[in-house]
Amino acid sequence: MRIAVVGLGWVAREVWLPRLVKHPDMTVVAVADPRPEAVERAGSLIAGARLCAAPRDIGPGDADLVFVLTPNHTHEAVAGGFLRHGQDVFLEKPTATGADDLARLAESARAGGGRLLLSTAARHRADVGALARLVADGALGTPRLAELSWTRSRGVPAGDWFARRATAGGGVLVDLGWHLVDVLHQIWGAAPIRSATAVASADFLARGGWGAAWQSGGTPARPDADVEDQLTALLATERYGLHLRFAWASYETVDRTRIVLHGTEGTAELVTTFGFTTNRVTEPTLTLRRRDGERTVPLPPAGIGDEYDLHLDALPEALTRPDPTERSLREAHRALAVVDACYRAADTP
Repeated sequence: MRIAVVGLGWVAREVWLPRLVKHPDMTVVAVADPRPEAVERAGSLIAGARLCAAPRDIGPGDADLVFVLTPNHTHEAVAGGFLRHGQDVFLEKPTATGADDLARLAESARAGGGRLLLSTAARHRADVGALARLVADGALGTPRLAELSWTRSRGVPAGDWFARRATAGGGVLVDLGWHLVDVLHQIWGAAPIRSATAVASADFLARGGWGAAWQSGGTPARPDADVEDQLTALLATERYGLHLRFAWASYETVDRTRIVLHGTEGTAELVTTFGFTTNRVTEPTLTLRRRDGERTVPLPPAGIGDEYDLHLDALPEALTRPDPTERSLREAHRALAVVDACYRAADTP
């Protein structure tokens, strides 16, 4: 499969490009970014790739799939341009920063025939798979409450655009929360939201120096930031309750991701660490609690970032499914509904 990569920031440089280069069934044929230094750096790692300054330089027929890894506020415009020309697109999360963007993506795909796939790597994690199997086997019964949290010790993103709603669409909820909401919807299914209450704050953005050591080290203070670095929310859906807690920085000693699913027949608790941080939970655990007692569910071995390799392996099959674009946009609408409900409840624009 011939791959073009548009947007050469951190997620391209550290996550996707190294894996695409090594993948036996994929070849990076072109890269594009308006920053000459970024294009030159990527070109030095990928022999034979065409180096482009703009998305428009990658035309129909140049690649089988275009990875759009640009800043959040450009997702619709860049991905939509390729879809209108009949080109298939893999789009990094969040799919869009508003429902209007999703509508335009749908129209672009209808007009040009390009197919849309979404970045959903967290679904491919080995520990998430073990949790999903418990649910599929009926171990929890009817869903009642989901607790989702991803709390970093130090992990404010490095890019300035992350701190501004106009370019990021939101803060930690959009950055970290989107992953966990997507996982929950994959395991338990989405449900219409009845009500929500939420509290958001930005204490660590204002102070600075709370950046991720694995990404950028200390970050400057951003007193003009208008996104949240912490968010807590409680939502009632038509099928289950939802408790959310996300933080780019905190006084925790390690970066911890926690998914707890409470059902009528049992509770499953996964404690692990998503992402690429080196400050991780030492031993991820999955615990099942039922009337007959508690047991630890064995987790298969997994390395940091394995889920991204597995995601690449699954892309060709994903393109062969009926209506991949309709599926992608439906999933994006459901995730965005949770994000919007939280921001409305927190009185955040």
